[in-house]
This record gives sequence, structure tokens and C-alpha cells, in this order.
Amino acid sequence: MNPLNHRVPGLAGLIVSPEAPFFSLIPDGIHLHPATLTMAYRANPHKCILITDSIEMAGMPDGIYPGHAQIPHTQNKKGNKVTINGTDTLIGSCISIDECVRNLWKWSGCTLPEAIRCVTENIADLMDLTDRGILEPGRRADFVILNEKGHVMETWLHGEMAYKRQRLSVREDSER
Repeated sequence: MNPLNHRVPGLAGLIVSPEAPFFSLIPDGIHLHPATLTMAYRANPHKCILITDSIEMAGMPDGIYPGHAQIPHTQNKKGNKVTINGTDTLIGSCISIDECVRNLWKWSGCTLPEAIRCVTENIADLMDLTDRGILEPGRRADFVILNEKGHVMETWLHGEMAYKRQRLSVREDSER
């Protein structure tokens, strides 16, 4: 991608145009610097969609892991970042979508509901879905209940509870 230039704004300039497309961001601090994420989000929050490229080591402890058919190299997981062992070559990250929401909230200064919109209503708008994306009568009752720090406490699908968290870890409880 060409960098933002005062005469040729490239893709970065497209997100502020009247015909701006939806755009996706990975708010893990690895793919995008927090300041870059903030600029993109603030340019057009109603077109911003948060995604993750979380790989199979999500939830695993830090350490060295064997390669596999897709990445045949030994892999080094440190926090959310996974690289080819002994190099700085990024394989991917292990961030969850709820952590993406918390990062956008923390880094951009938006509200928690504004960050949540980037994983709910904006996606429904992109896909022209009118049966979900926001909570209102007549829509599908798929939703997540978060605590005041943005951690998932319950998940509901079609109006039925599918998941309930028993308690937060000490680290999660001390965030934000």
C-alpha cells in the first residue's frame, strides 16, 4: 500500500471520502501502531470493522511451538505475537476479538459502545443484514454481555445463553 501523501492520498485517503468503503483493522499493537489505528478509526468510525487474524496458538502459554503444513518453521509465541523462531518474521497474532474491542476503546479514546459497534452494527451494515447487528424488537437475539472493563461475561445466541464466565483472572480484573 502506498503511504499517505499530500498529493496522492492512496488507500489511507479513501476512508475519509464520501464514498468510503468499509475497512478492517487488527487492533493488536502488532499489525498497526495504536496511533495509526486511532487515525483510521476516527476518520470514519461507521465504516470501521475490527478483525483478528488469531492463529491456533491463541490461549496457549508463551513458548516455542513446532511448525505444521501451513508454516513449516518452529514458531515463537510471546504474548499475542507469533514469529518464526529466531527471526522477526511475523506469522500472526493471538488476539481475541474482545481484546480488539478493549484496545480500540483504550487507544482511540472512543467509548466502549462505539468500539463495540465495530464488531456488531458495522458488520451487519456491510453485509446488509437487517435481522441482527443491534438490539431491537424483531432482530435476532445474538449478543454478548460485557462487564464495565469490556470483558465477556455471557454470550447469547438466538435468545439462549450459550456461555457464562465464572470469574475473571487477576490480570483481567486489574485492566483499565
